[in-house]
Amino acid sequence: MRRIQWIEIHDQPWFPRFLRDPVTDTLEAALHFGNNYGTIVPRLRRAFARAGTTQVVDLCSGGGGPWPRMIRQFTAEPKNSPESEALADLRVSLTDRFPNLPALERAQAASPGHISFSKEPVDATAVPAALQGFRTLFTSFHHFPPEKARAILRNAAENRVGIAVFEVTHRSLKALLIFFFLTPLGFMLVVPLVRPFRWWPLLWTYLIPVIPLVGWHDAVVSCLRTYSPQELRELTDGLGGREYTWETGEHQGPHSPLPITYLIGCPL
Repeated sequence: MRRIQWIEIHDQPWFPRFLRDPVTDTLEAALHFGNNYGTIVPRLRRAFARAGTTQVVDLCSGGGGPWPRMIRQFTAEPKNSPESEALADLRVSLTDRFPNLPALERAQAASPGHISFSKEPVDATAVPAALQGFRTLFTSFHHFPPEKARAILRNAAENRVGIAVFEVTHRSLKALLIFFFLTPLGFMLVVPLVRPFRWWPLLWTYLIPVIPLVGWHDAVVSCLRTYSPQELRELTDGLGGREYTWETGEHQGPHSPLPITYLIGCPL
């Protein structure tokens, strides 16, 4: 099954913000409730230690992504160790091409002292020099065609900063069936749970079901666009030279039906 570069609707500049924000809010809430990325915290913790940093720049953050929940794991485990003390100073800056400012403000309020955000749009292929830190992308790298995806990785390697890519979507028949049948139901269940509560997303969910239909379409397309570990290795070929290392693979969580595809790059 080859990768297909179709578009995701909520990622398009013409898609209205009053609909884009509820879509990203719902995706963020689903990530929070499911704690999909909780199992990769030890792997990411080791990457931060290799890179020697506790500063993080999260790219394509959407409605905040998994960081508000993951922060608790980073700062709480393991107990009474030098690594735990260092990560108590973990600082994460959330960024996006289309910043969902109310959601990013809520993410900051949920982790005061650990999370901040950029109000200005940030291009993941050319991160501003003022944003210094280990770069992370969660369920977003598949948005980029190969030339832009490689540009994101090249920009990190050339600036000698670490970068980690994680994807819960998967390009397989099993993943397509899961997302095809469960996404519309998931959106209809999660939208009323998004906080703060607003009545108008309910209108666009139950009466005129734009939000679940966009979520359904984009989830299926995300699976078709997700890079395999082999394709990720090809994207990193020749980047960073001998002073930069790349690691890619699939991480299988104990309760997840699908593996998390990952790519981690670190300067030596």
